[in-house]
Amino acid sequence: MDSLVIQTIVGLLLIFAGLSVVVSVVTEGATRFIGLRGEYLLRGIRSLVDGPTANQIMMQPMVARTADKGVLPDNAGNTALGRVERRKLPSYLSGRSFARSFLDVLVPDISGTTTVAQVRTKVVGWEDDNALKKPLLSLLAEAGDDIGKFREGLEQWYDDHMDRVTGWYKRHVRWISLGVATVMVLLFNVNAIGITRSLYTDEALRETVVTQAANSADCSNKDAGDCLSDLRTEIQKVRASGLPIGWGPVSACAAPDASCNWFEQRGFADPDQGTGQDIQLFLLVLAGWALMVAATVPGARFWFDALSRLGSLRSTGPKPSSR
Repeated sequence: MDSLVIQTIVGLLLIFAGLSVVVSVVTEGATRFIGLRGEYLLRGIRSLVDGPTANQIMMQPMVARTADKGVLPDNAGNTALGRVERRKLPSYLSGRSFARSFLDVLVPDISGTTTVAQVRTKVVGWEDDNALKKPLLSLLAEAGDDIGKFREGLEQWYDDHMDRVTGWYKRHVRWISLGVATVMVLLFNVNAIGITRSLYTDEALRETVVTQAANSADCSNKDAGDCLSDLRTEIQKVRASGLPIGWGPVSACAAPDASCNWFEQRGFADPDQGTGQDIQLFLLVLAGWALMVAATVPGARFWFDALSRLGSLRSTGPKPSSR
């Protein structure tokens, strides 16, 4: 019994992991296509400094060179950008690069001999309603007369803020991932409850799924198109083995002489049961889809780690007695 349950869980986790990898690959492709990383980097800089200053920072050579082909969109920090323009933006800016670029904007000095006194004079001269004045005066007070320490303060200030921006980005990407997962689950009719039932009741199927699902689990070195193509191939293999994935007719309606409507052929209803049982069956299908979509939230790494730990338990067996 233990072996049966463990093998069922292994097969199910492999499918969770494979689907999560594909969802991650497609999500990453989508975020690159719409330029989401560059958009959030720019949004983070604009929320840290004002619009004109953000544009000046983006136009600094140290930042501009990291843009696509080294060319930034015009007025990047001050205007809404389209998809093509967002894809030209840098996707990453280190704290050190930000601090140096910000100093160059704050007190332009070709010779590179900017002093704390020059920065303090500049900041003190701003109006009191300038949102940057208070945090910069605080950093200047901590730095004393050490421009290196002030630059380090700028780096930490930027890094702390970008940690929050990363949280914004991840929440946005999670919604994209859930949308992709929903499409994948519906497209391939991947039902966690139906898969679990089949794995648990069919020993030959369990062994086949563990072998074949592993072939589609790792898409880290493939682009989205190749990964999806490989996944379709593997789905056809496991479907041929009897795993209920895809939109073919269920076994009860597969016979030539079977009389089933469209809902019964897809497993949404049972030709031998009444309406009440059909409703329960349909709700189970919805629950199975929802579980598959939810399984992509932790990410592929979570499921691979779970499989690794489960594999270790299977290989080591119970701890021997000390007596």
